[in-house]
Amino acid sequence: MVFGGGKIYNENNKMRIPIVNEQDEVMVYKERERTTREDIRRIVSLIVFNEKGEVLIAKRQSNKTIDPDKWGPSVAGTVDEGESYDSTITKEGEEELGLKDIKPIFFKKYFYETQNARRFCSVYYITINSKERKFLLQTDEVAEIKWISIKDLTEWVNKNPEDFTQSFPTGSFYDIKEIYKILHENKN
Repeated sequence: MVFGGGKIYNENNKMRIPIVNEQDEVMVYKERERTTREDIRRIVSLIVFNEKGEVLIAKRQSNKTIDPDKWGPSVAGTVDEGESYDSTITKEGEEELGLKDIKPIFFKKYFYETQNARRFCSVYYITINSKERKFLLQTDEVAEIKWISIKDLTEWVNKNPEDFTQSFPTGSFYDIKEIYKILHENKN
């Protein structure tokens, strides 16, 4: 094992990810390129809201293997060897959007399956002041970002679900609506 930049690399200088069982227990570590559809991975998702109640969505780059040029949650990433869900979400927030010193709030963890993947996803959220916060996009991951109201996002997902990642219409989208409801109820 070689350690570099906070990451663990194997003898081939490749990062590995934990492959887990149905109880989210680590069974083995594999190089990402060697995983199969049957392997269950750990991922994270960060939902970013602003002071107006809008949600930030991100479009994946065209070079991505899965869901290129598709819209998804504000931030998403895979848990690497040596990382936890919590450490990964803060790392990914900084890498993908340049969000520093954030304190994401854990929302829930669930298992899902698509035609290409099996995943445990831990979902987090934050609310930021969009006027004070500047984003620095990781351009090899994120093509663009946009603030959108829940109403407009709902209409878009219902009308054109193919514009979004496979798991967005049945996963992240529901998380966004649930978190929005919690945040909105807390204001009343």
